[in-house]
Amino acid sequence: MQRQQTIQTYLQAIEIYNAALRFTPQDWKILKRKARACEQLSQLYSEQQQYEHAIDTLKQAVAGYEMEFSQTPNDALNISYLGTLIERLAELQVSQKQYAQAFDSYQQAISTYDKAIALWVDDSGNHALKAGALTSLADLQLLQSQYTQALSNYQQAVACYNTSLLLKPLKGVELDRAGSLQKLGNCFSLLSQNSEALECYQSAMKVFSQLPPGNRHLRSLTQQMQQLSNTD
Repeated sequence: MQRQQTIQTYLQAIEIYNAALRFTPQDWKILKRKARACEQLSQLYSEQQQYEHAIDTLKQAVAGYEMEFSQTPNDALNISYLGTLIERLAELQVSQKQYAQAFDSYQQAISTYDKAIALWVDDSGNHALKAGALTSLADLQLLQSQYTQALSNYQQAVACYNTSLLLKPLKGVELDRAGSLQKLGNCFSLLSQNSEALECYQSAMKVFSQLPPGNRHLRSLTQQMQQLSNTD
């Protein structure tokens, strides 16, 4: 009940912001407030499993932030934040099997991260964010049996993770890179390129072997390597 009341409060606030914007459409403070309200509302809808509403309101948030951030086009932090919202939109679209829309959203997120990287090339976070989006895009392509396209994006993801780790070594990014390497290995395996698959698995294992015994990543990778050796 309380969460539903919160949703109604956000809806009422957005109505007020829309009414105000009809008179002053370039009021950046109101645009910012509306975008944040839409973002929070989308999160609430997701928690309530009202995914279509979550997608619609997140689209409104993205549009609002795009207008707001256009006033500060050289702010890399704002741009990368926008990229994370667009990527979240893509994840919601995938959950609803809106694959064509999700593909476009992932492409838009990657392009947005590229803009942030161009402004702040030495920021390791933006390279890692781009790598994550490339991996998610490749996951989607793999789901649709687009193995060659997925392979290319997994390779680009690993390259982006490499750049991020050179700029700032972080354990979490190292684990994410290992996960992308495992997926790249899976893709090579599906394309019957077993030696390349094994090379990826071995690289991932250098990281996953440091995890506690029984860890699901370590267990699944061990099984995949065994299966691959049995096919040779």
